[in-house]
Amino acid sequence: MKKFTFLQSIAAIMGLLIVIGVGCSKDNHKDQVQMPETEFDPAVLITGFSQKMDEYKKGVFLKSNESILIDSAIWYIDATLNYYYAKANYPCARFHWDTVFVEMNVLGSYEAMYAEVFEAYDSTLFGISDRYYEIEEDEKQFLMAMVEDMGSLPDNNRSLRIITVTGTGTLEHSGDFGDQEAYSFEDFTPWGCFGNLVGTNAPEVFEALLYQHYNTDPINCRWYFYGATDSMIVNYLDHPLNSTLVNYLDYKIFAASEAVAPFDNWTECLEYNYNNSGIHEMQFYYDHKKGFINTWVNSSQNTGNKKFAGSLIKSEDQNPNGRNIWHVPTFYFRQRHLACTVPITPPER
Repeated sequence: MKKFTFLQSIAAIMGLLIVIGVGCSKDNHKDQVQMPETEFDPAVLITGFSQKMDEYKKGVFLKSNESILIDSAIWYIDATLNYYYAKANYPCARFHWDTVFVEMNVLGSYEAMYAEVFEAYDSTLFGISDRYYEIEEDEKQFLMAMVEDMGSLPDNNRSLRIITVTGTGTLEHSGDFGDQEAYSFEDFTPWGCFGNLVGTNAPEVFEALLYQHYNTDPINCRWYFYGATDSMIVNYLDHPLNSTLVNYLDYKIFAASEAVAPFDNWTECLEYNYNNSGIHEMQFYYDHKKGFINTWVNSSQNTGNKKFAGSLIKSEDQNPNGRNIWHVPTFYFRQRHLACTVPITPPER
């Protein structure tokens, strides 16, 4: 039985080689070299996979013994979806994160027939389409899919989780935060600091600004993400700034507690000149978030030259012994590359 995996090549034209290994034993699998986490142009692999899939759908015969390692199959599904459908540099105002699951039939525990991979790709694309068209806003763009292996299921099936990210609206904020700007700390409340219905609050504003800051428009091209995802969750307790807590700019991440000082009506709002500081809280916490991201990207942890691929910033509100409110940012990092073609809109079902 033939199975396929990848090696980065020094070949000047192709950029990488497909390494063919013969045999089905688990011992052979342990010796296989997996997809390298290095910077290269994946378009050669993606277009080759797409061509093979198109031929299969047109009835071109596939050898019955052709199989592919599961991690490589997942890489292909993820990279192909992002290459053809995603525009990661779209300057949106809000993000819509959704999750779908699909199943892929496998051989043993570590490989799948190509036909099964093609079927899993179609199921994944249908799932992306469903989530995309559930969003009612007209101004939207598919930004990213993250395909992950969730382990074995009964009857030789494998569970794949697909996280979809779609952007809506237009990012209007530019430059520093103004003196009259104030944003609620909560992520889902519809009410702003001045009692008005608003579209975004502090977490959404941070997410949009960070995304656009790190994924600005390339000239005549677009960005897309692919490959495995690294993430970093930041706990505010690990990053204090004041030895004596006073509930104002005590941490690099927004946090406040009634156990430290009483709340007033503006404790929940990130604004300018709170407590006569001369500082805008939004700018203060935004700059620290960029600091966390830059530190990770430039650290030894980033072995694959990954870039910032987005964030989820949750607001927490608890009342154990006095009220506590704080933010929990999660930052995502993936490999990123250019595609100098117009992205395809996900097909309607």
